[in-house]
Amino acid sequence: MAQAVEGQTQALIELLRGHERLLVLSHSNPDPDSLASAVGLRLLAERKAEIPSEFGFTGRIMRAENREMVRSCEIEMTPMDELDISEFDCIALVDTQPGFGHTHLPEGRRIDIVVDHHLPPENPVEFSAPEFNDIRTFVGATSSMVAGYLMDAGVEIPQNVATALIYGIRTDTADLSRNVSPLDEKCYDHLIHLADRQALSKITCPDLSPDYFRTLREALTNTRIYNDVILCSLGKIGAPEMVAEVADLLLRLEGNQTVFCGGLVGTTYYISVRTELERDAYYLIRGAFGGEGSYGGHGRIAGGSVALPDEDERTLNRLERRLERNILKTMGVDGVTVKCFGGLRE
Repeated sequence: MAQAVEGQTQALIELLRGHERLLVLSHSNPDPDSLASAVGLRLLAERKAEIPSEFGFTGRIMRAENREMVRSCEIEMTPMDELDISEFDCIALVDTQPGFGHTHLPEGRRIDIVVDHHLPPENPVEFSAPEFNDIRTFVGATSSMVAGYLMDAGVEIPQNVATALIYGIRTDTADLSRNVSPLDEKCYDHLIHLADRQALSKITCPDLSPDYFRTLREALTNTRIYNDVILCSLGKIGAPEMVAEVADLLLRLEGNQTVFCGGLVGTTYYISVRTELERDAYYLIRGAFGGEGSYGGHGRIAGGSVALPDEDERTLNRLERRLERNILKTMGVDGVTVKCFGGLRE
């Protein structure tokens, strides 16, 4: 929908009041915006509809910042394989939509509520239209949409929820520097007075393990630059969050505009995209995968993964060669001279 519709908040509350138990879901490996959106929607259900809820998740919580956010904001969540879906008569999706490859939905169940700011999937799956469907692509963060419901409903937002919501807005808008709408600014101004600023500081700069720095050293050795496009292969790594960490760092390299960073954890290959271009990162990662794997993104950030049949080095090398060809074709830089941090080529 092009803009917020008057009465949305009340319509959502009335829908929630007509049910007995809510299950909130997001995409796999939830990020700060999805974590905060889930927390905020649960608060709305509790305070205005008086119904209990659970936040079910798949994958894992990646990045040290995200794990610290879960701890500091006391975010309660349960792995999906530990939940009995039949116990819930209302299912909500936040920060994602049916049809996205990185989103796993309960089979045979209707989705009642969708709240998201991403572009709809190009090839949507067949599913019954949700009763409440709020898609606002002009808003920078789903956290802003959920915070807007809470503010509109007059809900007193606890400190931990305010802290989560403001961090969700900050991460998806790069501290209000990109993809920002008036709603993002309004919610940020409201939440900053309620948030725990010491917790925000701790979330933003968490402690890092020695493995982080070892992987970072390897990353710089295995980074190649094609004009203003950076490709980084981390090889086999212990934790998928390092892929996004390194992508964020490399985007700061002077004179470069787009980063593709990948690494193998077990038999799953993860890739993160960061860009300063006007092109939406979703289309960049879609081009990189070339029909393989699952992925998602919005604005200048995207991520995805592809499952491999084994951990063999040759299997990994074949995949990375395919991805590199796809990326260079997508970025229009095929055949240019490559530079390497490791000094192997100039």
